[in-house]
Amino acid sequence: MDSSLIFKIIVSLVYGIVLGLVTIPLSKKLALKRTEDPAEVAPLNRISIKVLAVVLGIASVFGLVFTAKTPELLVRDLLLIIPIFSLSFVDSVVRKIPNSLLLAMLVTEIGYLIYYGIHAESYDDTFGVISGAFIGFFVGMIVCTIPSILKIPIGAGDVKYSAIIGICLGAAGYFQAMMFMFFSMVLVYIYLKISKKGDLKTQLPMAPVLSFGTVVTMCFSVFRLFGVEI
Repeated sequence: MDSSLIFKIIVSLVYGIVLGLVTIPLSKKLALKRTEDPAEVAPLNRISIKVLAVVLGIASVFGLVFTAKTPELLVRDLLLIIPIFSLSFVDSVVRKIPNSLLLAMLVTEIGYLIYYGIHAESYDDTFGVISGAFIGFFVGMIVCTIPSILKIPIGAGDVKYSAIIGICLGAAGYFQAMMFMFFSMVLVYIYLKISKKGDLKTQLPMAPVLSFGTVVTMCFSVFRLFGVEI
């Protein structure tokens, strides 16, 4: 077996396991600071949730490691996946998204953009990436502001998270993430309906499903099949 392949597998396993193990205690600590009822955080103590975090961590890191176009982009993605995972679990139990995790994502992306700008082969490449981040930011803000205008409740944290995802993925990547988010929500609602645990009126936390779409988009671009780079 190729040594580089073995290295990628080892990195994916180790980082994925550590990601899963670190996510739960970090999420629990952040969630407890944002609720007056500790019982809301109790689900994070379940063994099944901890196992799920590890499994998802390994799967996500494998996807990132084996699809990253450049080492720099891989480093960015591996740093982003930490707050993405944690805020998803926090939002799942207390319906709040910690600003500290959003700030961590923003700082990581700004660092990547600065690095890319310094090492880009041409001004056009730099301008394209930075302008794409700005456009993605405004798209993310607008898309999540529309429900508020229509009197559909959506948290401020969700709006900020959506905007930061737009910065990280650009407009095209953001729309792909939203597309996967929509499909995953449909599947969840179908499950709730079949299991009689809820219906279309059941409010779901937005961060976990948007995070799913984001991680998938970081690994694979549907738009690239049509010649659009994200």
